[in-house]
Amino acid sequence: MSLCYSCFKEYDSRFGICPFCGSETITEPKEKIHLPPGTLLAERYIIGTAIGEGGFGVVYKAYDQKFGCIVAIKEFFSSRLFTRYPGERDVKVSRKNAEEFKYRKNRFLTEARFIARYNSNNNIVGVLDHFEENGTAYIVMQLLQGVSLSQYLVQKGGKIGRDEAVSIIEQVCAALHDLHKDNIIHCDIAPDNIFLLDGLKVKVFDFGAAKLADSEDVAIDICMKPGYSPPEQYDQSNNLGAWTDIYAVGATLYHMLSGIKPDESTNRKVADTVVPLHQLDPEIPENLSNTVMKAMAVEKHMRFRSVDELTAALAGEKKVVSLEKEKKRRRLKRLGGIAAACLLAAGAGLLVWNAYSDKRTEQYLEPAELSVWYSVSEGSGEQAAMESIKEDFESKFPDVKLELKAIPEAAYEAEIRGAVESGSLPQLFESSGLSDELLDTARDVQSVTGSEQARDCLFLDMYNDYYSTSKRVPLAIEAPVACVITAGKTSVSYEGNVFSELSDLGTDSIAIDDDCRGLIEKNFSSDWLPESSFMDNESNTCAVMLSSTMHINDVRTKLTKYEKKFVFAGADKVKCDFIYEWSLGRGSKSQEKAADRLLCWMLGNVYQNKLMVSIASDGQIPLNRDCFDDKCSGRNYAGIKDVCKNYVF
Repeated sequence: MSLCYSCFKEYDSRFGICPFCGSETITEPKEKIHLPPGTLLAERYIIGTAIGEGGFGVVYKAYDQKFGCIVAIKEFFSSRLFTRYPGERDVKVSRKNAEEFKYRKNRFLTEARFIARYNSNNNIVGVLDHFEENGTAYIVMQLLQGVSLSQYLVQKGGKIGRDEAVSIIEQVCAALHDLHKDNIIHCDIAPDNIFLLDGLKVKVFDFGAAKLADSEDVAIDICMKPGYSPPEQYDQSNNLGAWTDIYAVGATLYHMLSGIKPDESTNRKVADTVVPLHQLDPEIPENLSNTVMKAMAVEKHMRFRSVDELTAALAGEKKVVSLEKEKKRRRLKRLGGIAAACLLAAGAGLLVWNAYSDKRTEQYLEPAELSVWYSVSEGSGEQAAMESIKEDFESKFPDVKLELKAIPEAAYEAEIRGAVESGSLPQLFESSGLSDELLDTARDVQSVTGSEQARDCLFLDMYNDYYSTSKRVPLAIEAPVACVITAGKTSVSYEGNVFSELSDLGTDSIAIDDDCRGLIEKNFSSDWLPESSFMDNESNTCAVMLSSTMHINDVRTKLTKYEKKFVFAGADKVKCDFIYEWSLGRGSKSQEKAADRLLCWMLGNVYQNKLMVSIASDGQIPLNRDCFDDKCSGRNYAGIKDVCKNYVF
């Protein structure tokens, strides 16, 4: 009688084939370095056929004699680090590889221990046991009967239907939810690590690249999967988080729905050729297409903050705007009021600036011509503001000359791209809404974010939580606000400057400013009326609209027939966005020093007080803490002062 090393049933060896499963009689391993079929491990598991092999492991089908069931056993094995001679069980490790072997073996066992925590999660492969033997290590897991998602896609001709794809991804998100809750990042989500059981039940596996929250290792392996790995996995910065897995999930869903593996993220930083799904297939709803593109945004701060947000969007519970519209929304609106503020500030500003700079900065800058680019929109006062900055700065530093270049907003990104390609970026330029790839050649801004002026700013201590690279300096923030009609047929009565829950606004009929949807949905989850129900002067049907500080002026100018009241979110944590960003280009030593100084000054209380608080009602919330003194709080700004301690990014 022989034991079939595929189904582990005994049969008459004279048949040469197992009558139960149809497998041929096996007596030798597939590869000489594999364990021979019939090897007993841990005095319990009978090794059968090898069913998989990767860079650091061989997976065998095995029989658990204790519980009488078939399992999968993953052996830590790397032919690069060690080998096994035919007919032997123990591995042979060379002296030069001993240290790396020990490190990787420990990582292998750590993987087993932390996956075992999630055996109750139906979407994570179950770990049953782990042990060391034969000079290496083993993990005993559930044997999965089915196919990998990559195999399934091949069977289906490259892509699958919308409902099927979304169902699979929702189960992947359910697996990641528990991991992310414990600050564990999978770091290798891709079709070949998603297994489909009968009925399309999903199991996520292969946690060898996972970032462990309780690990003290700094040399954690980073696994790159072209098409699925986001840019932060390539730069070795250890700047990984839930957003890392969210990118991979989005890329996987894109592949399932389109049949096209997305271009490598490092290529997308240079030129993004990934076409939105609804443009490839008009039958794919635009909201689903926007959801996928947001999940796989090249810039991490443009992605969903959690898999729960992603799941809600996939279920259609949240409207998701296109990335293009989201980026445009994040650009600061500079309206006519800024020009008046600049003129008012021009006289008194220099006196305050002199006193401030005497305390905070050196008095001398070497001669330099500084190129400064910024975007302007029709009817804005940005040009007047920048001329005011130029006048004040050159008065203080007469050896520095600012060459200002105002570029129409519609042409600004193309102008910057041309400067990047020609190696002629200006020494200081506005970078609001620009992609990270356009800032690859820009200078690091740590000289500014680490300055005394930056230390006088609120919120910048959360800089690293928001930005994946230190190539931008934000000068303002955007926060959620409610616009309330206090006169007219739809008016409501509301006392106070802040609200914590939507019910505080005293009405069930709440509209949403579509341009602010992304920011509002970070703070609240609800169904809203369209913006038109609030903004229609003739047939207004709604008394409250959720918007942001950046769009208050829109409400003020468009809604003219009613009295309005602006109130601010006052929850324990109010999620905000940094806006009005600037970056540093390269130049001579004197040019770079002058550019650093000018950008530091823009974080100082002169610029922030005179040029930003003066127009706070137009949406710019400054960073400098001096701006939050009572003497600086305007009519529409006082409410922000009361709740800004709860702002998060």
